[in-house]
Amino acid sequence: MERETSVKVWEKMAQVSLDMLCTFDRNGNFTHVSSASRTILGYSPHEIEGHHFSEFTHLADLTASQEVTQKILSGTEVTNFENRFMHRCGYAVPLLWSAVWSEEDEAVFAVAHDITERKVSRSKLEESEQRYKSLFEHNPDILYVESTDGMVVEVNNSFCQILGLSEEEVVNRPASSFLPPDMVTVSDMYLQQALLGSKMRFDMELETVNRERKIFDAIKYPILVHGEVVGVKTIAKDITSVIRSYETIQQQANKLNTIFESITDAFLTLDTNWNITYINGEAERLLQLDKRYHIGKSLLKIFPEQVGGEFYTQYVQAFETGKAVNFTAYVKEFDKWFRVKAFPSSGGLSIYFDDATEMVQSRQELEKLSLVASNTINSVIIMDQDARIEWVNESFTKLTGYTLSEAAGTQPFNLLLGKETDQAVVQHVVEKINSAQPLKAEILVYRKTGEKRWFSIEVTPVFDEEGALSRWIGIQTDVTERVRADEELKKLSLVASKTSNGVIILDGEGRTEWVNDGFTRMTGYTLAEIKGKKPRELLQGPETDKDELEKITRNIKAGVSFNSVMVNYRKSGEPFWISMDVSPVFESGGKVTHTIAIQKDITFRKEAEANLLKMSQDLYQHNRDLQQFTYIISHNLRGPVANALGITRLLETIDKDSDQFNVLMTFLNESVTRLDEVLRDVNLILSIRDRQDVFGKEKVRLSDVCYQAMTDLQEPLMKCNGRVDVEVENGILVQGNRAYLYSIFHNLLSNAIKYRSEKRNLKISITGCVNSEGVAVIRISDNGSGFDVEKAGNNLFKMYKRFHLGREGKGLGLFLVKTHVEAMGGRIEVSSRVGEGTTFIIHLNEATHEDLYH
Repeated sequence: MERETSVKVWEKMAQVSLDMLCTFDRNGNFTHVSSASRTILGYSPHEIEGHHFSEFTHLADLTASQEVTQKILSGTEVTNFENRFMHRCGYAVPLLWSAVWSEEDEAVFAVAHDITERKVSRSKLEESEQRYKSLFEHNPDILYVESTDGMVVEVNNSFCQILGLSEEEVVNRPASSFLPPDMVTVSDMYLQQALLGSKMRFDMELETVNRERKIFDAIKYPILVHGEVVGVKTIAKDITSVIRSYETIQQQANKLNTIFESITDAFLTLDTNWNITYINGEAERLLQLDKRYHIGKSLLKIFPEQVGGEFYTQYVQAFETGKAVNFTAYVKEFDKWFRVKAFPSSGGLSIYFDDATEMVQSRQELEKLSLVASNTINSVIIMDQDARIEWVNESFTKLTGYTLSEAAGTQPFNLLLGKETDQAVVQHVVEKINSAQPLKAEILVYRKTGEKRWFSIEVTPVFDEEGALSRWIGIQTDVTERVRADEELKKLSLVASKTSNGVIILDGEGRTEWVNDGFTRMTGYTLAEIKGKKPRELLQGPETDKDELEKITRNIKAGVSFNSVMVNYRKSGEPFWISMDVSPVFESGGKVTHTIAIQKDITFRKEAEANLLKMSQDLYQHNRDLQQFTYIISHNLRGPVANALGITRLLETIDKDSDQFNVLMTFLNESVTRLDEVLRDVNLILSIRDRQDVFGKEKVRLSDVCYQAMTDLQEPLMKCNGRVDVEVENGILVQGNRAYLYSIFHNLLSNAIKYRSEKRNLKISITGCVNSEGVAVIRISDNGSGFDVEKAGNNLFKMYKRFHLGREGKGLGLFLVKTHVEAMGGRIEVSSRVGEGTTFIIHLNEATHEDLYH
């Protein structure tokens, strides 16, 4: 009963099983087949039973199937044997067999499992593996796989080709075997992170087969199997060219930034939404911005008060029209005028601007000055660079008869000169004009009516910011009456020239206009030597009575006749006594125009000629000082005095409570202040000149004075990181004045500090030695901004001459240095190159060494 039940169970299982259950006899004929044959082979069990298995076996698998059948019949149990049976529809069905021989039943019991889906999956898997293998092997990027213990287990062809390593040299070795030493720690760190399941990305430097270090973008991926990390795959892409391109772009950006930071203009850029995208240092300074905070911020939000104003309107116009705008506008917040150039582009606006406050104020000042010029009694002409008239004032019209419309576009030479005009004077004027130099002359001109008049003319060139000649300004004064008076005096001089006494004629300022031959025989001075000078500048000396000189001065100013007895000095330096009768000459209005002095030699004794050389030196010094004072009076005093006079006249016509009155009072104060400064300078020079005659000489140790000046300038030297190297021979003693030597060192050192180069730290070198002739040679050199010595020319050591624009100074330093050096009997030389530095060499006589002195 149990057996029958068991048979039924197995029959039921055979019916529901997806596998084909079957038996066949010793000869290979099927005896029983389950219903799964329909699903697997398309045959019913009855269509298979009684047939030999070879009828259904794929021809290619027949031999193997027969061999396996023999093994089964010999008692061997077979599992996992694969072959193919043919389906009713003609295609092969892969089967996986398990079979065993039953001696008891004399039959083979077998189970055939349809493995078609497994075959398809395996095929796809193999195809996928081949595809992965191909991608791995032929990927142009470096690929390698590391195990969990950090060993390289697989590399691709690119790895070997790029690094010049074979697979055998790398596999089963750590990555440190091919990584540069500085990358080993970095790679290990990212490997450990990847083994924890994180994808890591980093830059990796590798040395290629050509010994070239390249940069790779490396990514480490964890390899997961059933959720567990079994290794790490690294993909490294060569990004060297990208990095180099980025570095090049960065370098170019840095260069552009350097350019924008180095330009003197302020510069900023805006995007189309008014946001600041760049700002240079000058723009930060002028607008009081900080690029670290304000870049990216809206300009309209930073300066909301400008919305709707001039700047906003101009920028909107540039945005809308696509055309550049150029304008000057006032910013109340900063109390400044800005000159702006804005250039639109698709990305926004590029804006250049600078502080134009001084320019605008100068223009406003010029407008005020033009008001003064139009009302002055002197004739004023403004000419272009070709000396063609652009503007004349009303006084010009009154003096010449020509209106502005008649004179405009013509040259004064063609308009005013005539056949009797001295051509030598004309040639002198033309030469000055052609060389862009100021000039002063007296010339005969012709009015529009043909009337001849004498003009005293002063013509001054005006240069623009670049130093180019832009226009000329000419001032003319009618001196006809004075010239005619001079001509009368010349006639009188014909008589005076025949007398044996000395006759001298002075102008209203007390300067010599004419002397006779008797004066020349008496004093030794010719007319050419004394003309334009005051007699006391050449004739008075140490024994001249100062009280008598004051009496002469008072009487000449008072316009009275008088007699004076005093000591004068000949050109040779010989003192002599004179008796002098002085008489004034008056014009019709009662003003003294000339003074006539007749001198008689009443000398009864002669002074020794011991002071001859010193007197010559004193006279030369006085002559040079006179030239400097003439410059001060004619140039430095005239400007502030003229301004003050003009302003005081205007103040008389203006309400004291008005704003204009206060403005004019400010200008008046500035003019008086400038006048005071000039007078202080004159007093300084006079005091130096006076001390030169009386200062006592002493033995001065050169090094002591040098270090004293350096000590006093230590603070400004430290502020500018300046360095002074001193190599002065020990014990040098100079016969001179300690105060003068200190002034020389102090002025030259302070000039070196003031005019230092902005491109490098200041370095000053001071050397001193005594040469074989007993002359102390002092050399003071610096690496400062330097100046053009040739351009400075004869103005180098003159008063008020400056050679560095934009730096504060009066132009007295070098004048004082040369004055002190020459007062001690020395001389000074200078050499300089713009942008490299300046060297002064001082030669002082009567020098020795301290050991020789003792």
